[in-house]
Amino acid sequence: MQSLLDLLTGLRAAPMLPVAVVFLLVGSGALLWPTLTGGSRGEARRRLRVEEASVAARPAPAARRREEAVREKAVKTAQDFYAKSDPENVARLRLKLIQAGYMDPGAVGTFFLVRFGALAACAALAFLAVTLFGSEASPMNRVVFIGMLAAGGYFVPGFWLSRKVSARMREYRNGFPDFMDLMIVCSDAGMSMEAGIERVSRELTKTHPALAQNLQLVSIELRAGRGLDDALKSLADRLSLDDVRSFATLLQQSRELGTSLSGALRVFSDEMRHKRMALAEEKAHALPAKMSVPVTVCILPVVMMIAIIPIIVKMSG
Repeated sequence: MQSLLDLLTGLRAAPMLPVAVVFLLVGSGALLWPTLTGGSRGEARRRLRVEEASVAARPAPAARRREEAVREKAVKTAQDFYAKSDPENVARLRLKLIQAGYMDPGAVGTFFLVRFGALAACAALAFLAVTLFGSEASPMNRVVFIGMLAAGGYFVPGFWLSRKVSARMREYRNGFPDFMDLMIVCSDAGMSMEAGIERVSRELTKTHPALAQNLQLVSIELRAGRGLDDALKSLADRLSLDDVRSFATLLQQSRELGTSLSGALRVFSDEMRHKRMALAEEKAHALPAKMSVPVTVCILPVVMMIAIIPIIVKMSG
């Protein structure tokens, strides 16, 4: 401490110009140091990026590969088992999964594993709840409660899949008129139907990605040699829309009769837009009838209480 005081006293007694010059040089060096060493730091950062890229490019560890192999084997076993026991149900489930957007061939086995996993989880949760909070209940009530929760866990994935299919159908229905408008533009530009579908599938990637994915599958099928009518019928099965089936029929009739394709597409697009507007108007007109139930349940009791309670209080007083 005494040495620090002596240093400060010496600085106070010394002339200020040399001290200011020293501090100026030190500050300038501190400011210029990052600039002078930027090359080495940039090189270090580049090496770190290269090392991270090499680490990311390395193959997965053996443990992860084993887990993936076990999962794929379990999915394949479940799918093969149900395919042998009930092939029609598996085919319907496969089509429903495709309509929901799950194109993976192992989606059926994954769905069955998820379903039985949810059943086991709900049964275990119900058993835990009964053990902790249902000590006074009878054994029959415990069994019924566990069975009900297990059945709920078994049917929840199917209910969620149906909701997913409905949401996808709504998305397809909203995006198909835009697809028709772009097809009209491609037809007026002189493009063939196959080239137009491929072009429109690229244009709809950002606005309607699910519809664009299915249109890309149509383009791949056409490249593989499949007929346009069969490819569009397969598209109608994947989208589960009657409009797509009507579109395939329109193309077939236009090709057989030799009519103008762009004119037929324009008329069909206008009809689809009118149909979509009619559906919106139908929902808007059905809204008052749907709102009557919550109004009756939630608002009417409050109004009755406000109207009756003062009379009751006055009569009791």
